[in-house]
Amino acid sequence: MTEPMTTLEATWLSVSEFTQVAGLQQTDVVTLVEVGVLKPSSQSLGQGVQGWAFDSQAMTLARRLRRIREDLELDLDVHALALGFRLLERITELESALNRAQVAQLQDRG
Repeated sequence: MTEPMTTLEATWLSVSEFTQVAGLQQTDVVTLVEVGVLKPSSQSLGQGVQGWAFDSQAMTLARRLRRIREDLELDLDVHALALGFRLLERITELESALNRAQVAQLQDRG
């Protein structure tokens, strides 16, 4: 196993380390990158799949996707998983916007 690259903000994992820790197949990771759900570091993009490096934010996302697949006990392909994630992401965005609007409304009253 290679040593993870470290920056002040994140620890970077190679694609093989990432797949092991995330519990996803490499083909799933490649597809999730292709559809824009996962993003390897910008410095590693031109290096091909084996040169990709992922940070802790990507790891958190990959684990969430794996949990969705396991918790629902569905045999979802990675495209369906990506669509489900995008829907959850949009719900989170809308909830945040609603919360901001509610806070602004309360501040206007006060």
